[in-house]
Order: sequence, then structure tokens, then C-alpha cells
Amino acid sequence: MRQPTKPFIVERKPSRKPKLDVAKPSIWGRLDADIAQVLATSVEKDQAAATGGDDRA
Repeated sequence: MRQPTKPFIVERKPSRKPKLDVAKPSIWGRLDADIAQVLATSVEKDQAAATGGDDRA
């Protein structure tokens, strides 16, 4: 006589690999983001000054 098959459960465990869409928080907190923003605004101001200022007609 053939042995009956036993039921089984498949468990899915969470992966330990880091997810690509989640940015790793910086050890500097928001300091690096703030510096990047300040640099971007200063570059925009420099470009506006180089092209003639505030574009008055």
C-alpha cells in the first residue's frame, strides 16, 4: 500500500538584502541634504548674475 503524502506549509521569510528603493539614512542626518540645497541655489544665483541679472524688460 502506498504511503499518503503529508501536507506541507511554505513559509516565506523576509529577505535580508537591502531594498533598492529605500535610501539609506546618512550618518550626518539632514546636514548633507541642506548643504546640497544651498549649493544648488547659489549656483542658480551665480548663473542668473552671469546672464544679466533679473531679466528686466
